[in-house]
Amino acid sequence: MKYIIIGIIAIVIILILFNQFGGKKEDNLISQNTNSFGIKENTAEQEKSTLGKIKKINSEDYDRFILTKSTTESYILKGIKEYGELSGNEEYKIYSFGIAEYGDWKIIKVDQSISFYVYHNLVGWLSGYEENTAIPEHSIGFSKNKSDSQEDYLFFLDPENEYGDTQIGTFRNGKSFSIYLPEAYEEYGNLTIKKEIQVSMKENVDYISKQGFNISDIESLKDTEHKIKMND
Repeated sequence: MKYIIIGIIAIVIILILFNQFGGKKEDNLISQNTNSFGIKENTAEQEKSTLGKIKKINSEDYDRFILTKSTTESYILKGIKEYGELSGNEEYKIYSFGIAEYGDWKIIKVDQSISFYVYHNLVGWLSGYEENTAIPEHSIGFSKNKSDSQEDYLFFLDPENEYGDTQIGTFRNGKSFSIYLPEAYEEYGNLTIKKEIQVSMKENVDYISKQGFNISDIESLKDTEHKIKMND
């Protein structure tokens, strides 16, 4: 009888341990607000804060775009102008933004001289800076390297960050990263490569394609240029 009881206790302990550590692990499909971007994340690692490795981004090496879906040109222009007035400084510069239409998408080409900080914050700002029916269904940053396609990168607001101050993304070479927007003001940015973040370039490009925009066409788009005043 003694051995039977010991055996039953051992079986119960094994079952508890299995449920805690041996259960099936699945990749999560996470949405960006209503977006269905494919992000594979290790939930066990999510809780850990990792410094990662900062990768310098020279803006001059890239043609930079913001991909927006289901919005209007007036919403985009109003959003950029209002963002440009946030600093409250009297000094300002005039920047050029190109807007092209591709089906239900508006593709914004960002002025070459716009800083890393402003570019990445604009992607988040246009995701919904006020209550407006024209808030885009998607707001995605895409930076195309002028000489090395493996250095192309794509990014968007982290759907699991409730504060809306962090972006995640990936390079075409497979390295994933995060950007903490409030501290992105350094000359070469603060894009940080992190192993625990796994964002798939292929899955996101395929998803965007299914939503009606082929990223490979981005350089052939004809845009309308808009000059916008932005305070320093």
